[in-house]
Amino acid sequence: MAQPEHAGGMKVLVVDDALDIKIYLGELLKKWGFEVVFANDGLEAFERLEKDNIKLVISDWVMPHMSGVELCRRVRSAPLPHYVYIILLTGRNADNDLLEGMEAGADDFLTKPFNAEELHARIKAAQRVLRLESTLEQRNRALTHANQELQKSHDIIRRDLEAAAVMQRSMLPESECAQGLNLQSLFCPAAVVAGDIFSYLKLDDCHLAFYHIDVAGHGVRSAMLSFTLSKVLSASVEEGSPVKQPNPDHPGSDLITTPAAVVAELNRRFQDKDEAIPYFTMIYGVVNTATGHVQMCQAGHPNPFRISPDGRVESLGSGGFPVGLLANAEYENIDFKLHPGDRLFCYSDGISECMNPEDQPFSTERLADHLLQSCLQPLPEMLVSLRDSLQDWRHGAPFDDDVSLIAIEFDHAHAA
Repeated sequence: MAQPEHAGGMKVLVVDDALDIKIYLGELLKKWGFEVVFANDGLEAFERLEKDNIKLVISDWVMPHMSGVELCRRVRSAPLPHYVYIILLTGRNADNDLLEGMEAGADDFLTKPFNAEELHARIKAAQRVLRLESTLEQRNRALTHANQELQKSHDIIRRDLEAAAVMQRSMLPESECAQGLNLQSLFCPAAVVAGDIFSYLKLDDCHLAFYHIDVAGHGVRSAMLSFTLSKVLSASVEEGSPVKQPNPDHPGSDLITTPAAVVAELNRRFQDKDEAIPYFTMIYGVVNTATGHVQMCQAGHPNPFRISPDGRVESLGSGGFPVGLLANAEYENIDFKLHPGDRLFCYSDGISECMNPEDQPFSTERLADHLLQSCLQPLPEMLVSLRDSLQDWRHGAPFDDDVSLIAIEFDHAHAA
């Protein structure tokens, strides 16, 4: 008889308490190219399976100590390292007997007396199943290994992002009172790292600059640009900061750059034809802390609000072009004054466009109303109230865009 494909010395366990059956099966299997081992009953067979790499079992149904059906149950409940294919030899042919064997975990049946060619065909089928099981096992091991490596990489990236988030938060200003201004902020990033960045810069004894930037997109790319912008704006004149320039009439002193010129310079530096650098919107302004005069440039950012202690709300600005989109974009200065007790709010569109579960935006109108209703609260409490309102609006869901805001209050005591 022809050998089955890839018999290759595959080990087969024959389980039977009848010596003549074992001899007959043993001769057939050896002729077909298999290595044969024997057991007298199910108990002895299970012990062999626990110790040896055997994947194919041909077992009698009725045996002392442990029957073939009981052996099936024991094998299927045991944590063996591989699948064991079981062919039961039986003189039974009642439907309920075959059903019992299948429920116990038998893969195939052969009724005694059996035909050698039929057994040969059943074994070939078993080999195909076992080869498939082996292939799937190898693929599962490879997939498990790949998943483990992916998890390691993910953990490394997560730790790096968390470290970057700590660094990003360290670059944000602390709440403080400086040069007669009460400076407060709100920051709730949508991801681990954010594309929003803001800060204050002391330019001289009576001028303080502020900026609020929202880089398009989310995640690492946006955060990297926000890092870069923060470094550029906080650099010294010698390092190329656009916020000041050398005074040609007084060597060793610097001139304060107008906000529109600062934004125009950033637009020149951050043009990218390959779109590798995302565009960004921003507010950049300079406050005269002695007089309350503010000069400000708006570049595609939401209109800031000025709110007075008596409840008047004013929307400032008219839009402007985002930075990095148009090489020849022109930017304008906006001039206004903060009076004692006035508050200036610059915010990202992550607030006005914050969506609730019904897909409704928080809106600039709702923001203005909230700021107005809480205008008599101390500024820190006012911003906590706003944060809570936004979280309630989201019904506790994470923000899907960075939420940030800076608030500047002109102090009564320092007004000129």
